[in-house]
Amino acid sequence: MPRFLAAVTGIVLAAALPVCARGPGLPGAEPVPGLDVQPTHLRASAAASHGTIAPGGRFHVAVDVRIDDGGVFYSPMPGEIARPARMEVRADGLVVGEILWPPDRRYETDLGAGENMVNHVYKKRAVIYVPLTVPPDARGGDRSIAVTVSGQICGEVCVDVKASASAVVTVGPQSVPNEAWSAELAGGLARAVPAARLPSARRALEPGEPAAPVAPAGVAGLTVWAGLGLAFLAGLILNIMPCVLPVVPLRILSLAQMAGRQRRRLITLGLAFAGGIVLFFVGLAVLNVFLRTAQQAFSISVLFQFRSVRVALAMVLVALSANLLGAFNVVVPARAAGPEGGAGARGREHLASAGMGLMMAVLATPCSFAILAGALAWAQVMPLWLGTAAIVVIGLGMACPHALLVAFPQLLDKLPRPGRWMELFKQSMGFLLLPVAIWLIFAGSDDAYPGWVVAYGVVLTACLWIWGTWVRYDAPLRRKLALRGPAVVLAVLAGYFMLRPAGPLAVGFEKFSPEAVAAAHKQGRVVLVKFTSATCLSCIYLDRTVYNDPAVAAEIIDRDIAALKADTTDADTPASKMLRERFRGAPPLTVLLPPEGGTPIRLDGKFTKSDLVEAFDKSARK
Repeated sequence: MPRFLAAVTGIVLAAALPVCARGPGLPGAEPVPGLDVQPTHLRASAAASHGTIAPGGRFHVAVDVRIDDGGVFYSPMPGEIARPARMEVRADGLVVGEILWPPDRRYETDLGAGENMVNHVYKKRAVIYVPLTVPPDARGGDRSIAVTVSGQICGEVCVDVKASASAVVTVGPQSVPNEAWSAELAGGLARAVPAARLPSARRALEPGEPAAPVAPAGVAGLTVWAGLGLAFLAGLILNIMPCVLPVVPLRILSLAQMAGRQRRRLITLGLAFAGGIVLFFVGLAVLNVFLRTAQQAFSISVLFQFRSVRVALAMVLVALSANLLGAFNVVVPARAAGPEGGAGARGREHLASAGMGLMMAVLATPCSFAILAGALAWAQVMPLWLGTAAIVVIGLGMACPHALLVAFPQLLDKLPRPGRWMELFKQSMGFLLLPVAIWLIFAGSDDAYPGWVVAYGVVLTACLWIWGTWVRYDAPLRRKLALRGPAVVLAVLAGYFMLRPAGPLAVGFEKFSPEAVAAAHKQGRVVLVKFTSATCLSCIYLDRTVYNDPAVAAEIIDRDIAALKADTTDADTPASKMLRERFRGAPPLTVLLPPEGGTPIRLDGKFTKSDLVEAFDKSARK
């Protein structure tokens, strides 16, 4: 039977069925005769993003719609023969923008005779956003915003529904955010789209349950200034990352030497260097705009899911290490570095300085840790302009110390005078870079033990170098013990920790696959998916503090939870695809998937054992 005739037949039958009829309600069916619009199946509440808003300011009202269990509420663009959702807004002199809807989900109805009807719906909950603008000439005082959501819910039968809610904002001299505007609401706003764009938004999510980007608990409630402060602090700390630290003092000294006594030249070279750092983060901010516009979450860890990127960066680190160890030197021509250098030479010199700053920012990325991840996570749940600005602020934080040093040249005078210590320090930094390069090369390998062995070889070589180079043969015994003793201790301790094969975690994880998830759900089991990566330092922290705890392992066994390890080190694995398309996050991320299509419970970033057990309790109630 053609689909259209099947649909019409279904609608006619639905209109004739009594209220107690069994089976799923048919999409687009007329309400059951005798039933009025039902307010009980749909409930709504509203919250404004600001408590006070200045004239000319823009804000949003989030309308949180709750849907009865077992029912589906059709979206504003549902598809075939279904009544679309609608939103009416009365806004007391405010200008109402285009309504923003959360991505909907696919829903199929069996019409019989081998025919299915496909629609798009919301289940349990949908948060709809109303953009509002205060006219520039608006007078002060309270403004009431009343909203009404209407549409159709189908379960055993189809009924028309309507729910209303309201919020109040104050027009005042200065905009003040609403403390009740949570990170969850901000994240939902980042993903909401006009009704006409729902088809493109849902293509990025299907198959699977849509999930909003969520900030870790430690940063979810940060204010705007606190979040930007965290971003600036993250940039400052990048200067002491193991990949960057070797370059910082040498670059400062080279700037001073290249500039000579010309203060103006010192400042311009230093600003060019700082500008190169900021340029890298501006590029990341532009990438963030494109990804957020395409309804994707930005994560710097995505760059390291490609083996070619990891290997290329490892080779850069090896080259820098060889330079620091004295294998080769980069010499600036005298005519370019000296005062007599022409404008072209000075231009090339400034371009080279900016390139060195850009390279330093690139080197910071594999060694970044939780605070950078927290700043980026906070940026993802903020409005697009604020999240993008936060990424640029990270670059400003990293560039700040370099700009200050050249702005106040007297600080350079406090550095120790060049001598043998400088050569030893430079070579030490060269040894420090090599383990990072080895880590990047072996990341993603099924057996990480060879990488640990090679890294220990570097540590042992560095210890032998300290033994033979840092102290002369005729030095006093006390000096020999002071320098060689720590080298021996380092070699022994590093061998003890690095040459032992890693044992299994207390929690016994199986390898992730969609088939393993489906099999566990078929048995009615909750599935724990641990998204991890070999390049994720926070993942190692969670393994040691949470997943290696016997009590956590016992909880998983007692609750019969299927624990799966989803390695996302490489971009082309099923785990990476699910993380990218369904959960839009970055490792470390733990997700609990209740059976029978329950709402996933996610734990982003670092968390504690009690947080995990609490998530277990929630998943059991889904």
